[in-house]
Amino acid sequence: MAERGESPRAEELLAEIWRQRLSRLEAGKAATSVVLSMENYRKIQRYHAALGELPDSEADYISRYRIFDLSVFIDNQRGCVVE
Repeated sequence: MAERGESPRAEELLAEIWRQRLSRLEAGKAATSVVLSMENYRKIQRYHAALGELPDSEADYISRYRIFDLSVFIDNQRGCVVE
């Protein structure tokens, strides 16, 4: 992710969520949610809004409450953790 002291970009956060999700699934663990800080959540939502509307909303992997089919929870103590 971003250099030490720098805040990660939305694309980096999404890549990290995907990496953690795959890692859990490969280890035979469930991946049901992602815990984000409010800053990271807002960053991803702004990025998503900037992408514009998709003609097929079923193909969209980001929504207000889900990312990669993971429920989104907010916890400012944890920046980006898939559980």
